[in-house]
Amino acid sequence: MHNKIDVSATLKKVIIAVIFITLLLPLIGCEEISDLTQGVTSSSGSELKIVKSVELGQTWEMKQISFEVGSGQEVAILLKLSDGDKADGFFYLEKGDTVDFRISGKTQLYRSDEGDRFSFTASQAQGDTYSLLFHNTTDEEESRKSITIFLEVIYPIKGEIYVPVQD
Repeated sequence: MHNKIDVSATLKKVIIAVIFITLLLPLIGCEEISDLTQGVTSSSGSELKIVKSVELGQTWEMKQISFEVGSGQEVAILLKLSDGDKADGFFYLEKGDTVDFRISGKTQLYRSDEGDRFSFTASQAQGDTYSLLFHNTTDEEESRKSITIFLEVIYPIKGEIYVPVQD
């Protein structure tokens, strides 16, 4: 009888430890994400909508996202990948005609000023978090023009995507 009480108490401690670690684990990467978004502001009226989120087979995931970026504003979407993971996608302007799009890890990997396809492979040298940054280059004085962007990203199912949350 004494052994059952010890096993039960030990089991409770293990379960509590697992729950604690599970809750704490997502916070470990927050500093890196915070560093990547430092100085980047999300338009409070970005109205981000995930149009479609689908698993493609057992290894890939696809997200289609539509969002608005106010004049002079930026929206950053973060993609967390492992070394050697590939990401592919495209974007186009549904409304508006000017955008500065950049993909960066530790350094800039890609840049475009109009709708385009993109593809890259994550590397240890670039880190594990990549920023897809959309900047509306319209001046705030230019009739307060906003742009609407449609983005599709395909990435490994074990990867993670972080989208801005509305204020």
